[in-house]
Amino acid sequence: MRPDRPNMPTSSNHGIVRLPRAMAVPLLLLLLPLAGCVDDHIAIDAQLAYHDGAFEQAEAILRPEAKKTDQNYVLNNDRLGSAAIGAIDLSTAESAFFNSYEVINSANVNDAGRALSAAIIGENNKIWKGEPFERAMCNYYLGLLYYMRHDYNNSRAAFENAIFKLRDYGDPDHADQYTEFESDFTLAYLMLGKCYAQLNQPDKSQAMFDKAARIRPDMEAVAAQLRQRSNMLLVVDWGWCPRKITTVDHAFAGYYPRPEETGPIPIPYVQVDGYAAPLSGPSYPTIDLVALAQDHKWQDIDTIRAVKSVAGKALMGVGAYEGLRGAGAFGNHYNGGNLAAGLAMIAAGALIDASSQADLRQWEMLPRTTFLIPMQLTPGAHDVTVTFATGETLTWHGLIAPHRGEETYYYRMLAFGPPDRTWPPAPPAPPGVTE
Repeated sequence: MRPDRPNMPTSSNHGIVRLPRAMAVPLLLLLLPLAGCVDDHIAIDAQLAYHDGAFEQAEAILRPEAKKTDQNYVLNNDRLGSAAIGAIDLSTAESAFFNSYEVINSANVNDAGRALSAAIIGENNKIWKGEPFERAMCNYYLGLLYYMRHDYNNSRAAFENAIFKLRDYGDPDHADQYTEFESDFTLAYLMLGKCYAQLNQPDKSQAMFDKAARIRPDMEAVAAQLRQRSNMLLVVDWGWCPRKITTVDHAFAGYYPRPEETGPIPIPYVQVDGYAAPLSGPSYPTIDLVALAQDHKWQDIDTIRAVKSVAGKALMGVGAYEGLRGAGAFGNHYNGGNLAAGLAMIAAGALIDASSQADLRQWEMLPRTTFLIPMQLTPGAHDVTVTFATGETLTWHGLIAPHRGEETYYYRMLAFGPPDRTWPPAPPAPPGVTE
C-alpha cells in the first residue's frame, strides 16, 4: 500500500586548497564507469553537473529521463533522487525514490520474454534494479526524506525495508542453493533507533541501537550520541561508491577500488558559528559502500556470475596453449593427451564465459559513507560548517535549531562543489524553465 504523501517542505572555507576547475572533468571521467553508461551523454552530463555541485542542473537533465518507463527507469529515478536531495528539492526526491521503490519491490519485473532478450542481446536489456546495496540505499534515502519532514511512521517502514535478508550463494550456477544472512546495514538500524525514539517507543529504539553496536562495536559511540537529546541532526554524505570495472575485452571484472586501496575514511570537523561544534563524541562512518560492494552477500547473483566470465576466458587461454603444445606447434612432439586436455579446457572456459553476461550499469552518485551528527544548539539560526581533511568543505548558512523537536539537514560533500549555501535554498524552477 502506498504511504500517504502530504506536502513536503522545500525543506567557509578554512584554508583548504581546492583543485582548479579545469582538473575536475578529467578526474571525474576516471570515476565514471568504464562501460555501460559511457555512451549515454545524458547520464554523463548529469554526473558532471552533480560532481560540480550543480544539483539543480543535474535534476533538470534527469527529470525527463526518469519519466521513461524503459530498462533504466529505476536507475534514472535513483539518479534523479540523488540530484534532488542535493538540491533540497525534497518533493522531487521523495517521488523519484518512491518510483524506484515500487519497481524494486515488484515481482516479475524481468519476465521471461525480457530475460530471453537479455540473454540474446545483452544484460543491459533487463530492467535495472541495482545490486542489493544499491536497493538498500534507495530505501534508506526514502526513509531519510520522510524523517526530514517528521513523518516517522513512513520513515520507519522505509528503513525497515532497507534491512532485508541477504543471500550468500555457495555456487552461483545453483541460485536455489544459498545461505541467508541477517543484514549488517548499520545505517538503517541507527536511523530506526531514531525513528522509534521519535515515536515514543524507547524499548524498540534501544533494541535498534544495540543491534547496530553488535554488528559494529564502534557504532556504540554513535548510538550513544543519537540517543541523547538533540534539536539538529546533520546527515553528511562523503566520498564515492566503487565503480564496476572490466577486462580488456569488456567482461565485468568486479569493483574498483577495494577498501585496502582507498585508505581510511576521514572524520569530519564541525563548526557552529565559527566555533567547534558542541559534540558529545567523535563521528564515525556508519557504512562503507566500498567494502559492501566487494561482499558477495551484497551482490546480485548475475553480478557474481559475471565475474566468472573472467575466469572462463583465462581457462580458455590456458586451454589454447595446452592444445597447441599437444599438437606440436612449439617444435615438440605430438601429444594427444595434451591436445585433448587443451580442448577440454577451452570447452569448459567457453561454457563458463557463456553463462555470464555483464551488466555494467550502476548508481554512480552514491557516496562511500554517511555520517550522522546530532547536536543540541541554542534555538535560532546558525551557520554550520562541515570540513574534511581531504579538502571537502560546506557551510550551510541560516540552519534553524528549533525550540522543540529536531530538524534534519543534508550535506553532500564534494571536492568541486560550492563551499557555501544559504538556508532555505531557492525553490526549484518549474519543469522546462531555465534560468
